[in-house]
Amino acid sequence: KLLKYAKEYKFSATLGFLFKIFEAVLELCVPVVMASVIDKGIGNNDTSYILKCGLVLIGLAVFGYLFALVCQWYASLTSQSVGTQLRKDMYHQINTYDDANLDTLTAPSLVTRLINDVVQIQLAVAMTIRLTSRAPFLMIGSLFMAFMISGSLSMIFVVGAIILAVSMFSITIISMPYFSRIQKLLDKIALIARENLKGVRVIRAFSNQNHEIKRFNKETKNQKDEQVKVGKIQALLNPFTYLIVNFAIIIIIYASGFQVNVGSLSQGEVIALVNYMNSILQALIVFANVLSIYNKATASYQRVFEVLETKPKVEDQGVYETLTPIENMI
Repeated sequence: KLLKYAKEYKFSATLGFLFKIFEAVLELCVPVVMASVIDKGIGNNDTSYILKCGLVLIGLAVFGYLFALVCQWYASLTSQSVGTQLRKDMYHQINTYDDANLDTLTAPSLVTRLINDVVQIQLAVAMTIRLTSRAPFLMIGSLFMAFMISGSLSMIFVVGAIILAVSMFSITIISMPYFSRIQKLLDKIALIARENLKGVRVIRAFSNQNHEIKRFNKETKNQKDEQVKVGKIQALLNPFTYLIVNFAIIIIIYASGFQVNVGSLSQGEVIALVNYMNSILQALIVFANVLSIYNKATASYQRVFEVLETKPKVEDQGVYETLTPIENMI
């Protein structure tokens, strides 16, 4: 359902996606250049070769930065355009509602959906272009480059990546239900705030301020508790990922040491393998963050399209009768 909004801006989305891929390709070239610097430049004490490789690294960084800028521009353009169109359609649909629809969805919830939920969808669209295109390509590219350097050591990458992926997806699935509850609690807070603003005179007249303050504090505390719970669960991502990756790096260094001794692997290639392992780590961390954004966006997506798909019970049939002047007088 969301694709019909994105299709209108597929040109800018495609350009952003492609430029992010170009940036990832340049990033994959960096460990190869570093390996060449260590093996040929430092190994042969060739200063001119080291300087040339340094210029190549600077060039890769500059072009990667320019590609990233173009991607950011098109990602922002696409996401904001999709959000604008969503809000227009929602606003138009809300204006067709009758009292029964408004009582069901409630005005505070509609305000939250128009603002906060659309922002979550905008963020998901932007991150899809900026990061979802880069992370899988960087991870697969790192695995491929590691396999090209050493087929036997590349199995460490495969096993490490699988363990990392399972850990991240498990934590993500556990945290998914919390985001829907957080959005519903935000609706309650908006409802209480709206009621207090509209009925401030009545509240003062009956000296009910303390009751309303306690009521508001209770709902904000509930939302805070849910945020803390999901935050604690997602905080496990970084320790797990760094533990697994650093353990894999230790195994790579240990195993590659034997190959360096027999001459089947160079010292620069060992550094390149470690860099590719770190690239996989970064890609998976980014992917985990994107999954967290998708979890929030999924809850918001359901709430937004509930507004768009809710039809008014009282519909204008478009039938009008022309009354005679005498009937008008009556």
